[in-house]
Amino acid sequence: MTPDELGGLYRTFRHSAWRLEARDVYAVPGDDEDFDAFLAGRPVPPRTVENSSWLKNIDVATGAGRFFGRVRLVGHPLTDYTRFEFASYPENIAAGEDVRVLDRGWLSDEDEAWSHQDFWLFDDQIAVLQFYSDDGRFLGVEAARDVQPYVEVRQRATAMSVRFGEYHLDGPPPGRGRV
Repeated sequence: MTPDELGGLYRTFRHSAWRLEARDVYAVPGDDEDFDAFLAGRPVPPRTVENSSWLKNIDVATGAGRFFGRVRLVGHPLTDYTRFEFASYPENIAAGEDVRVLDRGWLSDEDEAWSHQDFWLFDDQIAVLQFYSDDGRFLGVEAARDVQPYVEVRQRATAMSVRFGEYHLDGPPPGRGRV
């Protein structure tokens, strides 16, 4: 599997594209200027389906009745990059993506085994593992040989998470805690 093949899957999946986003820091090429502006408290240019190919793809997919979603794992304290992503998620949601948050404090010891591997799951048939350096630089992708464990992770992570708008930065929402 190559990054270009992963890019093709974002456009050609039939029913669902889902991501477990597990890192606290990513070094995304092209985000540096916006990230620096965010850190400096300056306005970040808004992304829309008209000016962002990523959001356009989400809009087209969800407009055709396909599901696009993610669960974002978060640790504490929140990193600057996590806060930056949180500031941009409303744009993803407006384009049609289902963004959910799973606080690491809600995980059980058994969840530790799966809670550090980023991956995309397409149609519950293809799992693409994403690898990053310690400082968040993208290293590459690999198709998983057995997709079933990733389907189970999606089910568990989704069940444990809350919708982005329900996540409270100062602690779990009422009735929420370790599962």
